[in-house]
Amino acid sequence: MFHEDRCDFCGDCLARCHYLPFDKETGAAAFRKFVEEGKADWLYDCVTCIACNEYCPRDARPFDLILQKMEAAGNFTDPALKTQMADRFKAEGTPKAVAPAERVMSLCVMEGSMPWALHGRLFEGIPLLKGRHYFCNVLFAHMGDESIMRDRLQGLVDNLALSGAKEIVFVHDDCYAVLKGMAPEFGVTLPFRPVSIFEYLRDYLKEHKADITPLNMKVAYQRPCASRYTPEKDPFLDEILDLIGVERVKREYDGVNAICCGVELAGPNLKLFPRGKNFEPFREKNIADAKEHSAEAMLYLCPMCYRTLSKKAGGAGLANYMISDLCRLALGETLPEDKPA
Repeated sequence: MFHEDRCDFCGDCLARCHYLPFDKETGAAAFRKFVEEGKADWLYDCVTCIACNEYCPRDARPFDLILQKMEAAGNFTDPALKTQMADRFKAEGTPKAVAPAERVMSLCVMEGSMPWALHGRLFEGIPLLKGRHYFCNVLFAHMGDESIMRDRLQGLVDNLALSGAKEIVFVHDDCYAVLKGMAPEFGVTLPFRPVSIFEYLRDYLKEHKADITPLNMKVAYQRPCASRYTPEKDPFLDEILDLIGVERVKREYDGVNAICCGVELAGPNLKLFPRGKNFEPFREKNIADAKEHSAEAMLYLCPMCYRTLSKKAGGAGLANYMISDLCRLALGETLPEDKPA
């Protein structure tokens, strides 16, 4: 939720945005007017990357207000498309029981979009939760709708809690974001500790140091939008890369200054976010930035980022890897042949 009492209208939220034409002075005035009136033409140029929440020096969560006003306007995304997607990911009934364990791992619905990245020893010996019962619904934030995500959150928590686990590892960053970064804002209490995939991988690699062969590779990391909700976990990534002998190149569009991948397609023929904005210039400078800083590959945490950028990155001579791919390679595993290039 937006915390107006914390906001001092400094203008950083809009001035630092990659996609809106504001400086600090005009950004401050525009956001003040938006808070007072609840509407603005620039709302339709927002790409819902959530960055303004992280830009805010007072943790006022400006994107939360933007999202609420998008939903109130009701026309950020085609309502019929939003309804279609809501029905597609609605969980009904009770999830299938899993073997009791202190710790389990949630794959959400990622197995359907990137099965090649969810195999090998990293995913063995731990009960797996998968399917729509564990879908976080964060994608609806990108469609300008907070209610679907908020109203389904307690059901998600209840389904996860049925596992009986005290800790749940989330492979999908959106899931970790909604549970660690958003549930407290919605007043939802978790009966388990959410664990990011970064923390899990860091711990696994530390326990199996003897099995690691350094990869001696330079990568550019594509930070997903959902990470804006949980930036405190990012140091785990640097530990992972240090353990496997991978250098994360220092480039302009990384960390807080990361560029959204500009995802538009949820499937081959489903234009999920039809905002009419041309993302190509942003994708091009993102990839160029990686190349200019001597990266050999793009590294991803989000499957949608992979799907959106991998072809363009490959065309620029960059390899493409999910974080689990690099860990598996360092552990001596061979990646499956069906992995997209």
